[in-house]
Amino acid sequence: MITVDEAYAHCADLARRHYENFPVASVLVPLRMRKHLFAIYAFSRLADDIADEPWTNSVEERLDALHVLEAKLHGTFDVSDDPVFVALQDTIRTARLPLAPFQRLLDAFISDAAFIPPKTWSDVLAYCNNSANPVGELFLRLELDGEEPKPEAVEASNAACTALQIVNFLQDLGLDLERGRRYLPLPDAEVIRLTQALFKQGAPVVGYARSRRIRLELRAIIAGGRTMLDLCEQRTDRLQRPTLGFRSVLAMTRHFVFP
Repeated sequence: MITVDEAYAHCADLARRHYENFPVASVLVPLRMRKHLFAIYAFSRLADDIADEPWTNSVEERLDALHVLEAKLHGTFDVSDDPVFVALQDTIRTARLPLAPFQRLLDAFISDAAFIPPKTWSDVLAYCNNSANPVGELFLRLELDGEEPKPEAVEASNAACTALQIVNFLQDLGLDLERGRRYLPLPDAEVIRLTQALFKQGAPVVGYARSRRIRLELRAIIAGGRTMLDLCEQRTDRLQRPTLGFRSVLAMTRHFVFP
């Protein structure tokens, strides 16, 4: 039997061991939110690894494993020895989070396992609506102590999260092609233009946060995404994977938004 504290510690360790373009929960995030973000991240990381990592070549095995996660999410499997779900169940209960955003995340990973390349920009946006936007909604709910966020806040959050997901597609273009996946059906220049517009639509989400620290966190996340978008635009080899180094962090300051 795993204790709740042990489960949250496991999720925090998992988050710290994986490279991301921005911190999963930086020191700006209040302690009351941080452990919940680690639990949400660990759930997403676990599902993502099942859908993407080379542990099997069988689509059926990937789908079966994801459906087990789905059953655990909905409480039809015993999770007492699973630290990710021990923490996640506590987060869902204490933070009063709905299951729907988690199900949408799983739907995205299930579609990854049985991958069909997007044919249009609308297909890309529909994928991001499951793969990225639920994370923003959950973040808003955590910051509001479980309250329903305003529709305008969700709309802005969706635009920002979709932009961040598309930046990740651009950054990982070479890796995804090696896996036989092509998420972006448009030329890079068009993708970059549309993603810049999404960041502009998403910037007002900062103003809906109650906490000054969370507003700074959101500014930093958006600035990191926009800086990575710049790096993707500037690279000479589109299959090269850019990362945020020291110079990039300094460059982020010009992308901070102050609504």
